[in-house]
Amino acid sequence: MNSIFEYRGLIWNFIKRDISSKYVGSLLGLYWSIINPIITLVVYVIVFGVFLKVRLPGSTSIWDFVLYFAAGFLPWLTFQESVLRASRSIIDNKNYIKKVPFPSEIFPIYTTLSEFVNLFIGLGIFFILFLILKGAPTIFILLLPIAIILQMIFTLSLAFFLSSGAVYFRDIPQILGALFMIWFWATPIAYTINSIPENFQWIMKLNPGYYMLEIYRDVLFYGKIPELEIIVPFLIFSVVLFVISIWFFQKTKRGFGELL
Repeated sequence: MNSIFEYRGLIWNFIKRDISSKYVGSLLGLYWSIINPIITLVVYVIVFGVFLKVRLPGSTSIWDFVLYFAAGFLPWLTFQESVLRASRSIIDNKNYIKKVPFPSEIFPIYTTLSEFVNLFIGLGIFFILFLILKGAPTIFILLLPIAIILQMIFTLSLAFFLSSGAVYFRDIPQILGALFMIWFWATPIAYTINSIPENFQWIMKLNPGYYMLEIYRDVLFYGKIPELEIIVPFLIFSVVLFVISIWFFQKTKRGFGELL
């Protein structure tokens, strides 16, 4: 992994190319990165907030639910798209791997990081909503980079595992689509953990997505320091998983040339 730093310029060029290629020939271009999450957010808000009348405990305001939902949903969108795209990053770039002598780790890295541009767009959408509905955020908004960095470590860990695994088992990207649909509903995004019977809340706390989004919500929505019982387990889990994923990628990449 030390050699990755030497290729930081190449990674940056891949990221720029990836972002620009998404909307080649499109009339609105990069604006679709703003329009798509807004449309998706509005649809979910109408379904849950208007039709199903979901509200936060102790609040009757639909706008509190909107901000709560957006604080978790927008980071989740980036997480989901990052992992789904990264799982195909080695397969999709097999021509580079066969012909050009540079680390194959570059591909899950640049694919993941390019999707984080959408996270910053999503956070911009959230801040606009928050300013309109609540006013200026608290000083604890300065802790937002912690949430972003932890999400990035966790996402890269999955990217290394899945991109390498997909070379050996090509069904992984297809399976992930179904798994993410289940994972979305198994994570308190459109509901709070308190809405689950207390006897089953421990199951939710086995879900790393719960910890990732609670850190965002503490900083963005509740305006407070992330709780230690949330941030410490997720930090330890993400770092350990990251180290293991690098080891796994290094071991399995030796077979890429034969299988691609």
